[in-house]
Amino acid sequence: MRKLIFVIFCCLSTLFATANDGVFYASGNQLIPITETDISVKKEVLTINRVGDHLEVTVYYEFFNPVGEKELLVGFEAKSPYNSMADAFKMLPKHPHIRNFKVVMNGEPLSYEIAHVDRGRYLGDNYAFSQYYANGKFTDWTAQRIHDTMAARHYPPGMPIDYVYHFKTKFRPGVNIIQHTYDFDLSFFQEYEFYFPYVLTAANRWANQQIDDFTLNINMGDRESFMIRPDFFKTADEWVFTGRGKTSVDSVWVWDEDRNSMTCPNFHIQKGGLSFHKADFHPEGELHIYKRNYWSYFWSYKEEDYETSSNGLMTALSKEGYFARRLSDFSQSPAEDSTQYTLFQQSILKNLPFAYRGYIFKDKALQDYFKSCTWYLPNPDYKGGMEGFTEEEKKWVEFWK
Repeated sequence: MRKLIFVIFCCLSTLFATANDGVFYASGNQLIPITETDISVKKEVLTINRVGDHLEVTVYYEFFNPVGEKELLVGFEAKSPYNSMADAFKMLPKHPHIRNFKVVMNGEPLSYEIAHVDRGRYLGDNYAFSQYYANGKFTDWTAQRIHDTMAARHYPPGMPIDYVYHFKTKFRPGVNIIQHTYDFDLSFFQEYEFYFPYVLTAANRWANQQIDDFTLNINMGDRESFMIRPDFFKTADEWVFTGRGKTSVDSVWVWDEDRNSMTCPNFHIQKGGLSFHKADFHPEGELHIYKRNYWSYFWSYKEEDYETSSNGLMTALSKEGYFARRLSDFSQSPAEDSTQYTLFQQSILKNLPFAYRGYIFKDKALQDYFKSCTWYLPNPDYKGGMEGFTEEEKKWVEFWK
């Protein structure tokens, strides 16, 4: 019953998020051949690093050209922002939320151009770009057309264009190396602290319709928890922690096209990141990473943490659940009146930065509490010092003393 209430609550929240309380900035994507080709992808290493509120993406490709030297038009498709009102008249020439776009081929930097094409649409759960290239030309919107369209629609949340970054490449016979880098802003919605989509299926457009050797490295930061939707993999066992972490698996509602509940692995990172590797990788789904707002990993999963109204929606949390949920960001100011919490609750709050790092508490009640949290991972090597604490964490501990 508790999970059902939560699902209903989040479904209603999404309606409001779509209207007002969320912003979709951009998604990552594979490089694609805009024209037909017999070139294949032999190897790809995709590395995604979170830096504050944006992501740094680095992609290493090895392409194989089976014949003589040839020129090929290659592209990078970028979906337009959604609900990003401030960008309504700042759409040209570059995507407003993608920066530091660079492509280096066989050691030589490549110049690129950007086409502004008709906005695509969803086909099922996948986003399909419009047919934007024909007879050797892009169907490109002008700045005036964008301005007039936006004005006529009275600033709609969805922009009328998508972006195609494109560049000419010269493939020599055999193996060619392309290194592709860019930064973009993390999206957020009412129910997600951040949301990050990346299109993997575009890799199937190359001649071999797969990536022969694929590696995906994800680093969302130390002491972080997030979900990855199992669209291109089956189980959490296919992922490897590159530092210290643990996995919990729960049936949760996630933001997908059908608004369904599904089983998602939750990755709790104490230090380091995640890595996924697969040979002969033919992706049949995209990468979706979420961090929830309304279901913090500080949850202790106790029935008494939940209170419901007469219509069955979760409208409030008991103090025990609330004080734990609100601490996903130590930079937030602590509650000024610490007396609203019991002494045991104050002890939990003070020790959260230490528990994040896996400290094993001698106090049985504290240890039992943190063991009940899905994110807690004991680390016998950590002796409880404050080396490496952020200034916010230090202030936090001092306040709760």
